[in-house]
Amino acid sequence: MYVAPEKLEENHLPQAMPGREPQLQRISDVLEPATAGEPAESCWEIGPSGVGKTSAAQFLLEEAEGLGVGWTYVSCTSNTRWEALQKIADEHPSAIAKPNASTEELQEWIAAGEQPFVVILDEIGGLEETDLLADLASMEWLSLILIGHRRSNALGQVPDRADCLRFAEIVEFGAYDDDALFTILDARREVALQTGAVDDTQLERIVAEAGGSARFGVQALRSAVDLGIDRGHTTVREQDIDDCFDRANERIREQQLQSLGRDHHLVYRAIREHGPLRPQQIHDHYEDLGGGNSRSATLKYRRKLDEYDLIEKTADGWAVVDKTLAAPRREQRAM
Repeated sequence: MYVAPEKLEENHLPQAMPGREPQLQRISDVLEPATAGEPAESCWEIGPSGVGKTSAAQFLLEEAEGLGVGWTYVSCTSNTRWEALQKIADEHPSAIAKPNASTEELQEWIAAGEQPFVVILDEIGGLEETDLLADLASMEWLSLILIGHRRSNALGQVPDRADCLRFAEIVEFGAYDDDALFTILDARREVALQTGAVDDTQLERIVAEAGGSARFGVQALRSAVDLGIDRGHTTVREQDIDDCFDRANERIREQQLQSLGRDHHLVYRAIREHGPLRPQQIHDHYEDLGGGNSRSATLKYRRKLDEYDLIEKTADGWAVVDKTLAAPRREQRAM
């Protein structure tokens, strides 16, 4: 049934962003000076998971790259302050990053650049070392696209030394409407699958179940095709659609768990291996597994796991949603 299965991968960047024209225009207006070789402002993208925030930023910056604007992507949940600065320095055309550079050296090299450069800071609510925002906000030629789920949580991450970011443009992303989501899935179907593999009625069922989330819709479409192939079908059947939604949720949980950092994984492991657990028990087991941060930090990791639907609160404490899903084992990275 597949022609190009990679077109249904999470990181595939579409050729168009239907339903996101107003948001794209506002972000483009903010970044327009950069395309003329001038410093640009920063902006926020705020909205729930799966509504095109990261794709919109990357879509625009792919176009801007053709006009000479460099950019990079940094996940705030899986990179420390030093790692984020190192990644930015590695990608920045003016910075000459060297191995084992200090935080201060990286700051100086990035700040010394005199050409526009844009950094996507994704999952800003998971940022632990908020000094990173102060580092970057002070750099004249650097613009930020800061991506978060809730306005209050995202803006609450801004330290006083980066106060200017509180006044940056805020672009809101809501759930996709059914027409836009159908258009998105139809475009994926056209480039990824053989003609007739999935019909319009089946696609409409996926749209109805997706709740405005393109991420869920794409994963459900991919899961339906995979189930059909596993069952020896030459086209997707109704039973494949019936069963694709649970598999889509499983895949999304696995992807989101993979995207998190070591400390999130330690909290997840503590709950999976010993849960249900109360908050103090979570922190105790987190420390036993090698975690070195405070109880308040552990609470933050737990909230992110809950936001990603990886854990749930029960009468006896916090438990994982899927006992079969294990966190990757990652060694603590030296800095």
